[in-house]
Amino acid sequence: MANEQPLWLQMVYRLERAVGTPVEKAVRSDTYFDLVAQANRARGRMMSAVQELQREWLHTFNLPAASDVRGVREQLARVERRLNELSKELGDGDRPPED
Repeated sequence: MANEQPLWLQMVYRLERAVGTPVEKAVRSDTYFDLVAQANRARGRMMSAVQELQREWLHTFNLPAASDVRGVREQLARVERRLNELSKELGDGDRPPED
């Protein structure tokens, strides 16, 4: 009674080994990593093209795109940083000099 596993489970394990071993070998190969890198680059180019098309359409209808909102947020952050700097400078000028 060394093998007490049900027959269906034994078949699943055999099938997994028959399919899994070649798949594992394939995904560890240099060719696989080259294909994944090329697919990621292609996906990036496609996403850039889609975003550019969306931006053009939104601007056609005088609507802001995500890149516009991002630019405004960055500009607002710079203004806030500068305002904080000026507030600190003004606050330091009101205090009497420390000895």
